[in-house]
Amino acid sequence: MTQSFNPFRTLLFFALLLCSATSFAAGNYVSLALPKSVTVELPRNWVAITKNSRITLDALVEAKYALNNLPQPVSDLAFGANLYNDQNKTIAIFNIRYYPDMEISQADASAATASDTNDLDNELHKNIMEFGPNAGTHVTTWIGTRKTKINGFTAFITEYNRAGIGGNKPFRVRLVRIFNEGKSFTITVSYQNDLELMLRPICDKIIQSIQI
Repeated sequence: MTQSFNPFRTLLFFALLLCSATSFAAGNYVSLALPKSVTVELPRNWVAITKNSRITLDALVEAKYALNNLPQPVSDLAFGANLYNDQNKTIAIFNIRYYPDMEISQADASAATASDTNDLDNELHKNIMEFGPNAGTHVTTWIGTRKTKINGFTAFITEYNRAGIGGNKPFRVRLVRIFNEGKSFTITVSYQNDLELMLRPICDKIIQSIQI
């Protein structure tokens, strides 16, 4: 006996399927309220680093700048989180660093020309190439800096590959720089290169979730 087609039942099935999929996806990310009215979404399995670890990292950066006579901008490493694999190795990194003395505004950033973006890229490339070896790594491929829009605000995204640190494999790094005067910040999102197929879309979602 052939069962009659029931459009309501079919519609209900797809509605329940959609709700189930949406709930599943939403449950894997958590919205973080960061200082200076910045919010971002991170996967729940990324582990926040402690304040003690952040101070140690900041002290290391300060020492490296001082020992190599390099000028260090005033900044604050406000939050960081890592993703670990089953062997407790870091395979992805997120952090946000604020620059309270920055004078460049969102209006300035929005008005920046292709030439301005190229100048920023050259300066960042120079600084990172100088500082990288002092941090125990080096840039292997410089991809460059592009100006873009994220949720209505102007951002500059710098991308490059770096060698592994402390026995880890090489990483792909993206610096998301937002100029907003005293609320300016840079978010660093990076992941292990050979896990790009899995981690690149996750890091893309993190970047696209940034709100100010």
